[in-house]
Amino acid sequence: MNKSYESIKLFLFKNVIKNDLEETVLKIKETLNISIKDINTVLNDMEVDREVVIKEGYIYMVDEIHYKVGTLRVIRGQFAFVGEGESAVYVSSADFGDAIDQDEVLVKVLHQDRISGKVEHVLSRKKEYVLGTINEKGWFLPFDRKIPNRVKFDSKYETVLPNQRIIGKIEKVEAGILYLSMHSVLGMVDEPGIDILSILFEHDLETDFDEAVLEEAKLIPEVVDSKDFEGRIDHRNQMAFTIDGEDAKDLDDAVYLERLNNGYRLYVHIADVSHYVKEGTAIDHTAYARTSSIYMVDRVIPMLPTSISNGICSLHPNVDRLALTCKMDIDNEGEIYNYEVYPSIINSKRRMSYNEINNGDDFGEFTEVIQMMLDCAAVLQEKGTKKGSIDFDSDESQFLVDHTGKVLDIFGRSQGEAEKMIESFMVSANESVAKFCKHLELPVLYRVHEIPDRDKMQDLSHVLRILGYKLKGDLSNMHPKALQNVLDYFENKPESLVVSRLTLRSMKKARYTHQPLGHFGLALSDYAHFTAPIRRYSDLHLHRTIRNYVFKGDYSQYNEAIIFTQEAGEHISKKERSILEAEREVEKLKKAEFMKDKIGESYEGIISGVSNYGIFVELPNTVEGVVQLRSLNDDFYSLDSITQKLVGERSGNEYKLGQKIQVQVVEIEKLESDVILKIKNRGRKRDKKYRKK
Repeated sequence: MNKSYESIKLFLFKNVIKNDLEETVLKIKETLNISIKDINTVLNDMEVDREVVIKEGYIYMVDEIHYKVGTLRVIRGQFAFVGEGESAVYVSSADFGDAIDQDEVLVKVLHQDRISGKVEHVLSRKKEYVLGTINEKGWFLPFDRKIPNRVKFDSKYETVLPNQRIIGKIEKVEAGILYLSMHSVLGMVDEPGIDILSILFEHDLETDFDEAVLEEAKLIPEVVDSKDFEGRIDHRNQMAFTIDGEDAKDLDDAVYLERLNNGYRLYVHIADVSHYVKEGTAIDHTAYARTSSIYMVDRVIPMLPTSISNGICSLHPNVDRLALTCKMDIDNEGEIYNYEVYPSIINSKRRMSYNEINNGDDFGEFTEVIQMMLDCAAVLQEKGTKKGSIDFDSDESQFLVDHTGKVLDIFGRSQGEAEKMIESFMVSANESVAKFCKHLELPVLYRVHEIPDRDKMQDLSHVLRILGYKLKGDLSNMHPKALQNVLDYFENKPESLVVSRLTLRSMKKARYTHQPLGHFGLALSDYAHFTAPIRRYSDLHLHRTIRNYVFKGDYSQYNEAIIFTQEAGEHISKKERSILEAEREVEKLKKAEFMKDKIGESYEGIISGVSNYGIFVELPNTVEGVVQLRSLNDDFYSLDSITQKLVGERSGNEYKLGQKIQVQVVEIEKLESDVILKIKNRGRKRDKKYRKK
């Protein structure tokens, strides 16, 4: 059959672009002397692999030159791309046909020089439902601006009210018209929390657990059964403790440290979620679908039911808990020269917070071990710095919210000594476990971060040169140490935050895969996520794999596990991107809402970007606003793309990256949640005479 497959494939590539299917099958039969049954089998396989598309009696060759298959990614309803990177096909909204955002489509390539095309067929539709708002006239207005279609909405005789947010079911798309029927009511637009629920819905992120999951969760015990102690190392007498944020309820990890003659012995105890969440259960299927917990401004949407994540699996103080332990021996230079991974039972002796440690609180009998931990962390961090680990220590946005979800304040918060300490311990455990799994050839998911593309490094190098720094090293094989040197150079300079963001954006996105490709940002050759199984499925999967193959010695499903791990890596990485996009949208929305009553107030900000649209300015409270180019009425400004700055044609005034600038809040643009700013005291308006030139 392999020979037939290759023969048919070669024939199609030589003779077919778009042909009548029946005629093509007969030609293959006559030319290659292959039975119609075998031909159809091969064509079916090729269609599954998207090497051909068969639609409405025609066969299309997906040769990437004439026809291409991919996901339609619509940009603001005006145009779209099919495919990724430089080979992506541009599609005008007039050429969407019956496709909508996220559909899998067959696109016909029209122009090779600028790679543009039109949708020929919709192959599969991802969206089943569309969220919208009923306006004063009773029309359905899609919440997602990526849907440019005209909408015909049938409420099925149910009463709908203005400002109601409705979930409509897609019945069909025909001649550019989206036909929807009534599915359900999400709520009123002005209800507390409806804005976040709308964003979660648009990104296909579930908020509630179904009945089967909740019923299974009830069967999981609330206390540890002593029968489960068998085969575990007992660490209950150890003075282990947890360190987390003030509001954390799902405590994944506990730590303990001992001094050795030549260094330290570090214990990282991680909640043994895999003991309770069994493979193939409703809880497991839901956790896989969700892939991780979601952290929004005013809420957490857990991967697991709270009775598990905040209950039996959370390492609360003074109760027995099952764990997986990574024990590491670390020398005085920060090298991990020995490690073990094993099942254990622990009893955390205290719950501490980052703030308590950062504030230097007295911890009595724990004070000595905490100081020793800080010393060990400093050694580990120094080793990481020498290897080239990149430290993006930029301020994160922290929100103070009330019980209704209203933002009362926003401020920047950078990592303190305690956060960095725990992070270094978790990174060490993740690295050690990755080495352990790699050595045993276990089918686990590695967290990989690949070397940046040369083009991205060239763009970064160009901007850095404008800011007065020459990026050193091979741009096609950049060493992480070179990028850390960039951050060190700009530390405490006005451009520091901008440079940190630009450097981060120039890198590839971290992802999950079954291959141990290393982690560029951490300068590690082996890395996997082990330390957060309550909130990340990748970690739960790794725990379960170690349990099955190492602790139980069961290799009966090894081949199936390899296939599943490959699929899981793609699924979790894709879902992670959706979650990050939703989190960013919610954060932007809440920042815009917070700034509504700040209209008229003035701030000193830092220019974080310039474009033909305007000047992007980051304010001290981490809110980013924009000064629109059309509002600069003291001169005619044009973008100098080479030096990345806006320059006034008459006055020579300049706006460039990292520049401090006085701005005033003038408006909140509702649709895009943009904070519109204007520059204060920049000069006189252009006179009419000059404006006419």
